Amino acid sequence: MRVSWHAAYSLTPRPSGKRRAALVGALLIGCSFGVVAADANLAERDARNKRLTAERVEAPNRLSPELSAKYNHIVTFGQSLASGAEGWPALSTEPGYDNLMLGEATRSATYSGDRFVPVGGPVFKPLKAVVQRKTDPKELLTEQEVAQLEKHAQEEGESVEVGALNLARRLYLEGKGVESDPEHLFVASNAATSGRSIAQLSKVGGTHEYRRVLQAVDQARQAAEAEGGRYALSAFFWLQGEHDYAEVQGGINDKATYKRMLRQLRENLNEDTARAIGQARMPAFITYQTDAKSSVVNGSLDIGMAQWELAQQEPNWYLAGPVYPYVDKGVHLSANGYRWFGQMLGKVYHRVVIERRGWVPLSPIGATVEGREILIDFHVPHPPLAFDEPYLGHQARMIENYGFVLTDAKGKVPVESIEAVADTVVRLVVARDLVGAPTIRYASHETGGAGELHDSDPTQADARYEYLPEQGMPPEADVEALVGKPYPLHNWSIAFELQAREGHDRAR
Repeated sequence: MRVSWHAAYSLTPRPSGKRRAALVGALLIGCSFGVVAADANLAERDARNKRLTAERVEAPNRLSPELSAKYNHIVTFGQSLASGAEGWPALSTEPGYDNLMLGEATRSATYSGDRFVPVGGPVFKPLKAVVQRKTDPKELLTEQEVAQLEKHAQEEGESVEVGALNLARRLYLEGKGVESDPEHLFVASNAATSGRSIAQLSKVGGTHEYRRVLQAVDQARQAAEAEGGRYALSAFFWLQGEHDYAEVQGGINDKATYKRMLRQLRENLNEDTARAIGQARMPAFITYQTDAKSSVVNGSLDIGMAQWELAQQEPNWYLAGPVYPYVDKGVHLSANGYRWFGQMLGKVYHRVVIERRGWVPLSPIGATVEGREILIDFHVPHPPLAFDEPYLGHQARMIENYGFVLTDAKGKVPVESIEAVADTVVRLVVARDLVGAPTIRYASHETGGAGELHDSDPTQADARYEYLPEQGMPPEADVEALVGKPYPLHNWSIAFELQAREGHDRAR
């Protein structure tokens, strides 16, 4: 059983198993997860953080299209985590709601290249997940064929948009108090191509796979008009960055370069899709944060930080969160991992497009240092902060220093203790005097691209973790803590790098 640690705790010694659970239980008895009452400065700091977060998440979103069209299109774009590489077996094989897709799969019948060809033709079909044969993607694999795939076969299966639209649809229908709404439907398409840098997916100078998005939009619009319904391009899901971290296929691991290229790509997409069809409002742009676990060539967080900074700087642009906590097959997520994170995307889509409010992931506001003590302030969507073990592979694992790495002018700084001292504040105490301003990294390459910090979001998932050994799932995917249970939808902290400032009362 996994245990969330909401209270303060020391790094050494770190209990495990039953002893750890018992100690956590003792800590929780009578413990308040508000602020430390005796510390007025900390109470003020925590309240300030909450006000700042509330200002951002409650701000009205007037930029993305309202849900007024009959066919509201959501398009996934990016590289392999967008396309669902290794995402077999398919889990969402039965339509859950009245969601639609263009053709018999959300993806194209072409694995790569500049053409988007709907499987079975450009007509709307009930949304579900399928597994496509990599060498001939117009062929949908049976369960028996999926069971025969090699362990790391790259066939694309369950992909994020299916889980995303299912959760978003459930929340939408619940909000309206109806079982269906045939006049306002969601349509999913996936124009991603595995193994691509942002340069390759760009409009100019790439592999021309950018055109797949344009063709998916054009064909969905024509299908909507053939059905007599109005069409709108509602949102893009963007999942990409591994090849830029790794500097392969033209990728460049540089924050400024990635920000410039992704800004341009989003602008081109809007110009060539929404504006081209006369849509006044820009589709919402919802991204993940590329993790730093395996592909980073120099240990940097440049791509992840670029994605975070863009979400703060650009209108109608949202970072849903990181992908490091979810069950995976190594480089790629597993079928459960894709659906799990898809539910996170759906949660954010519901908030910004349907509820028309703002969104901010669990992320740092700033940090201050005084002596050997560092306080880090966070945007926390649903306080209080908590610590838990993310899934690496299919196993919940402890992360060194809970994902935090500190350095100063002298080098790496040993950490003595880490505490969640308020709903929105984490305290680090270091074991030696600091030399200059310390730099804090979280979920960097040094800790396997993962950390243990999340919030307490109570959102109920639409789907449950499934173990299907008869379709090729390995024994390690039989996770007792997960099987048959709804996916937890806590918001995990994004990976970040920031420098602490002097003075405990100067949170930003």
